[in-house]
Amino acid sequence: MDLAATSGYITGLPLLMNVRELGGIESADGRCIRHGLLYRGSALTGLGTEQSSIVDGFGLRCIFDLRAKTETDGQEDYVPEGAEYHRIAGMYDAAGSEMGFSPTAVANFLAMNNDPIEIMRALYISMAHGNPAVHALIDCLIAGKAPLYFHCSAGKDRTGVAAALILTLLGVPDDAIMEEFLLTNAYRAELIENPPSPLPDFIDSIGLWERANGVDEQDLLAVFASMDERCSTREEYFADEFGLDEAALAALRDRYLT
Repeated sequence: MDLAATSGYITGLPLLMNVRELGGIESADGRCIRHGLLYRGSALTGLGTEQSSIVDGFGLRCIFDLRAKTETDGQEDYVPEGAEYHRIAGMYDAAGSEMGFSPTAVANFLAMNNDPIEIMRALYISMAHGNPAVHALIDCLIAGKAPLYFHCSAGKDRTGVAAALILTLLGVPDDAIMEEFLLTNAYRAELIENPPSPLPDFIDSIGLWERANGVDEQDLLAVFASMDERCSTREEYFADEFGLDEAALAALRDRYLT
């Protein structure tokens, strides 16, 4: 895939950072998301001077960090001057503790669950229902705190669900949302397609390596299904979940679409 030909591609940042903007994606009503307002990716840690300069060029008003606290210690974001920084974990375990995805945390997660794929799918679904991070992120959009950069550690799972919900909010069709979601596998292809030999002890198959480092469309389809099982329309979902009536939803779309 020629990533440079996609509308969200940003020149100068490593592909593995998984950074792209959502501008240019078409909504069902024929409008497109405005460029330069919504950015998604991985943590802004360890940036060089040139990379920091690129991020400065985004003109960010807000950085929204979906990582657990354990992931941010010693791995703090670069925050451009004038930008707000907010951290609220995007996923929580069964005990209500923040889910982290450091290599150690991933190893522990895989060791503790007989079916990590199903557990991960449930975590995806949990982000669409009563999730404090998603609610706070939508509040940022309502408040007009854009340009906005939202991210987790690798910019794929928590960030992927958050991006899908934002795109749904803006009226983007499911197939276009899925296409954007799966771009992660192209951005992270070098890592996904070149597993170490031998595999880490906590990875028991090439398939699990690919899933741990990429994304699976079935996980996002499960999120869509959970929304549709609860509400007859997506507009009803946003009214029920976020209190956005028809007028508020239209105002948000007017703000972010052109």
